[in-house]
Amino acid sequence: MVKISGQCLRWLLRGFLVLSISGTQASSPLTAGQLLPLLSIDTEGELLLQDGARQFEPWQSDSGLGQPQVIQYMAARSSTSKLNEPLTDALKRAAFPSGAVRVTTILNLADAAWGTCGFVLNELENNKKKYPEAILVVDEAGAGLQQWQLTPKNSAIAVVAPDGAVALFHEGPMDSAGIEQVLAMIQGWISE
Repeated sequence: MVKISGQCLRWLLRGFLVLSISGTQASSPLTAGQLLPLLSIDTEGELLLQDGARQFEPWQSDSGLGQPQVIQYMAARSSTSKLNEPLTDALKRAAFPSGAVRVTTILNLADAAWGTCGFVLNELENNKKKYPEAILVVDEAGAGLQQWQLTPKNSAIAVVAPDGAVALFHEGPMDSAGIEQVLAMIQGWISE
């Protein structure tokens, strides 16, 4: 049996803690102050309605440069869409000028419950009819989950400045303080 002194044990534990913390921080490329890593979705992509028919075109995350963006990336599950409702409701209530902020919803169809893809696409199409200005993107292959190293079966919010830098990144439900922070950032950019 190997005997380790108390000081040596503390040193080892500190080292493991530093490694685990730095590993966690380095794992996500969505870091505040850094440019949003480019995400291209070529399979499916942005939902468009042409003469009432559902069509898709390739979508890229840099398509909103020049204006504030809120990008929500979520598993195509009803439980994850509810995680973002407080934020999306607050954005509607804020009543920012039309076109002042770009809100994009990306649904990870690869992370949908088995057998629900048709239902999800129909629901997405109904939302597009109800909110024609909405930017709705279908990520059929889960490219965003891999590219941005997100947590499966979850939801993530990236608030992106007009210059393309990530201002805030959050996974899971956002509390009221986080929502207020998002609204204040957007208002600041609009006022510039």
